Amino acid sequence: MSRTQKRILPAHMGAGFIGAEVASWWALSPSLLPKPWWVTAANLAVLQAVGHAVATGIHTVLPTTSRQLSKIHITTGTITATTTAVGLIRHRTQIRLIGTKDIGPKDTIAGIVFGTLGYGALLIGGELTQHSINKVKRHIEKFLPPWISFIAAVAAITITTLTLADRVLLRRILHNSAIQAERLNRLVFPGTEQPWEPERSGSPWSYEKWGAVGSQGRAVLSGGPRKDDIITVTRLPAASVHEPIRIFIGKIPGRSISDQIKLVIQEIHRTGALRRDHIVINNSTGTGWITDWSAHTFEFLTGGNCATLSIQYSYLPSALSWYKDNDAPINAARLLIDALLHQLNLLPKASRPKLFLAGESLGAYGLVEVWGDVEKLLEVADGVLLSGTPRFSDSMNAFRARRDAGSSERLPVIDSGRHIRFAGNPDHLKMASTWEFPRMIVAQHASDPIVWWDAALFFRAPEWLKTPKQDHQDVFPRLRWVPFVTGWQVALDLLTSTAVPGGHGHNYHEEFIDYWAALLDRDVTPELRHAISYWIRANHIKR
Repeated sequence: MSRTQKRILPAHMGAGFIGAEVASWWALSPSLLPKPWWVTAANLAVLQAVGHAVATGIHTVLPTTSRQLSKIHITTGTITATTTAVGLIRHRTQIRLIGTKDIGPKDTIAGIVFGTLGYGALLIGGELTQHSINKVKRHIEKFLPPWISFIAAVAAITITTLTLADRVLLRRILHNSAIQAERLNRLVFPGTEQPWEPERSGSPWSYEKWGAVGSQGRAVLSGGPRKDDIITVTRLPAASVHEPIRIFIGKIPGRSISDQIKLVIQEIHRTGALRRDHIVINNSTGTGWITDWSAHTFEFLTGGNCATLSIQYSYLPSALSWYKDNDAPINAARLLIDALLHQLNLLPKASRPKLFLAGESLGAYGLVEVWGDVEKLLEVADGVLLSGTPRFSDSMNAFRARRDAGSSERLPVIDSGRHIRFAGNPDHLKMASTWEFPRMIVAQHASDPIVWWDAALFFRAPEWLKTPKQDHQDVFPRLRWVPFVTGWQVALDLLTSTAVPGGHGHNYHEEFIDYWAALLDRDVTPELRHAISYWIRANHIKR
């Protein structure tokens, strides 16, 4: 090989192997959630490859003799063996904090084995890339100086790879995902059937057809407690319990959001929703999904004297829905809120029902971005419940940044908790200051990667890691930020954010009972809490 021929992966691999060993120390350290074997494998393979590349670069700039590399290799190998054992212990601690039962030491060991194989595959891929660069460079050298030809060759290979990835992979994935999403939207989940209560959209009396509401809408309209369920669970007098109203309008070809809003208003008047004491706008996620734990609890605690309103603005799962049109959840929330406020303003002030706003994940994002100021939601609503708001919400990030001095980003305190309280669990609602109405609760688990991950995590230490030990709640208390490593690990946590028990990750479950009790100013006994929780678990529609 000529002196002018540069290599991304040098022939002598010793420095790279040492870098891979060092990277594995961090790869086996905890992140926000326990890792199943395939996540451990992906984590280890990429971080070892990155460590290999970094060490190779350092070795190129600061050459090291073979003897020195051998000594370093022995040292790092000993440390790696030790840190692997420590990593296994820390992983078990993390599993206990989350309560995951289906991940054990075997998963970690399997992840290490397959991750190392993946690292080897990436090295082979690197060598093939290097070969392609050298081949292109030899052709360009006929016309340009060697150093320019090398840059041009790297640029040519990079552009070609990205173009192919976009046209062959990304566009095909998006296209296939859209087709799959439309197919899923036509499904009827087991356990769902057309409602026969006039109080529900999709019933024979409804302006909205059962076939138009989509699979998630059918789950919303078919599920949930009826009047008899509320009487049984809450033991309220039958005369004081109502049949809950549920209004859901689906997305079908040729129907705009404005058309959906008109149908919502028609359904409001048909069902008599404005005569109920409580109305909640439940902003859905991309597919039209709303969480049972929130919707069902609201109906139990209001004795059915309520109406739930929601519309579907996409077929796609939340991540793809946001990628395709990140304004859709905002527009859906804004138009629905404006339309309902117009209807409420036509009523005498004394007879208006209380208005509540609720949203989880992309639904929460849509609500907080309606006016670009989270606090403005309390100017129109009597209560707001947001859970798992994604990190890409500029309004929520700005809101947390306005927290009271001395409070952390994981548990911000706004105006001493006078109206707004952040919570990782219901105990965080308890504060020394008086909690006045209207109230807002922002639920964000310390272990929820959707709340905490963003691209800046690759190169900048986040504020949310600089928190008191008590704010760590359900994550390993000694997490450390490492450039690239932390960003990559938490990005992988996104893939398993809902594959954990309720109350952790991106699963907000039983805590909704306490949150809605606080917003509605209801006293909930342990017996009632257990009865509501048991009913929801027993009657959950799998989707």
